[in-house]
Amino acid sequence: MQINVLHMSHFEIRYGAEKQLLDYLFLADQSPNEIRHHVCALRLSSSIHDELKRMNIPLLITKLWPWNVAELRAFVKKHNIHILHVHNQLRFPLRSRILPKLAGVPLILEHEHGMIWNTSSTRFIKCTNHLVNANICNSNAAKIMLNHKCNIDAQVIYNGIALPTETKDKPLQLKMKLGLSPNTPIAGFVGRLNNPKGSEAFIRMIPLVKKTLPQARFVLVGDGPMRSSLEAEAKDLNIQDHVFFIGYQKDAHLLMEDMDVVVVPSFREAFGNVVIEAALAKKPVIASNVDGLAETIIDGETGFLVDCTEPIISRTKGTNRLPQSVVDGRTHTLRSPYLPNTAMLAEKVAACLQNPEMSSLLGSQAYLRAKSLFSLERYRMDLDNKYRELVSANRLSSH
Repeated sequence: MQINVLHMSHFEIRYGAEKQLLDYLFLADQSPNEIRHHVCALRLSSSIHDELKRMNIPLLITKLWPWNVAELRAFVKKHNIHILHVHNQLRFPLRSRILPKLAGVPLILEHEHGMIWNTSSTRFIKCTNHLVNANICNSNAAKIMLNHKCNIDAQVIYNGIALPTETKDKPLQLKMKLGLSPNTPIAGFVGRLNNPKGSEAFIRMIPLVKKTLPQARFVLVGDGPMRSSLEAEAKDLNIQDHVFFIGYQKDAHLLMEDMDVVVVPSFREAFGNVVIEAALAKKPVIASNVDGLAETIIDGETGFLVDCTEPIISRTKGTNRLPQSVVDGRTHTLRSPYLPNTAMLAEKVAACLQNPEMSSLLGSQAYLRAKSLFSLERYRMDLDNKYRELVSANRLSSH
């Protein structure tokens, strides 16, 4: 039996939840099965529009207000949609639950990728939970937050990352780009320069690492509203000659291959795809012991987890608001958000840069774990099986 799935999401920038979905759709296009995919784009960039067009995915572009219900109903009927897979729309139950039901969608699957931390618990969400047939999320931390804030019991399906294409004798792209010696030790940060990512903690640990390793260099790959304030802080700390801001890079995962260690100092992180991308580049990760990061790293075996003890004081204009609570990586209970301990972060970074053998072992073990648990193929299998389970249960209940 063919199963028709309609994915509802924003499609503006290819990162985070959008990248996860697009990678999944590309894999499905390359090796099709009985599940057919369709897209309801609430917002859509021209580049992603072209990407979806190349995959011949039927597309509905709508903000889905009440006056768009007829348009959605016609699309659902035309393509015989069985499941509406809603991505990161929990805070909009009118759009993600009520209007789709009015449009005749048989089954709704809600997928939490990380918005729950900044979603207010409302009666509207709780009183419409019954309209959703199943909930999934990308970490146990997200499962805890959903249950705590919205009385939702979700199944965990970890994100999946595509294996990088292996090519022999690749040049050291990052070090060549920066004019550095092949032997220069590099600690890297990869992510949006916005406050949940904790990039200020990365900057503040640099003077401490410099005391031990003055030859080390530090690279931030990414852009965002905090960039200018981070550059100013680097100048205030007199480390501007040791740190490189190289902005958004389309192939950031490839640049990680030139780093000796990747630092993920987020104070909130539902899952942390960058951890898996670094692992697939066989690099150890030093990360905050919080939320989903505590599930993607085995402390001392595939990287290091650093306790969060320092207050968040930077509130740059345009950054995300702080969540009321996060999930502690040690206790798995809710606590206030904090940045990772600067001294401990610097200590672990210096240890990895000083001990290439240890770093290589950590990176190799991280690679094997990522390949086994966090592959895109495993993600697709889990998701496809969820679709089959929902449709099968619905057929049984209707007889």
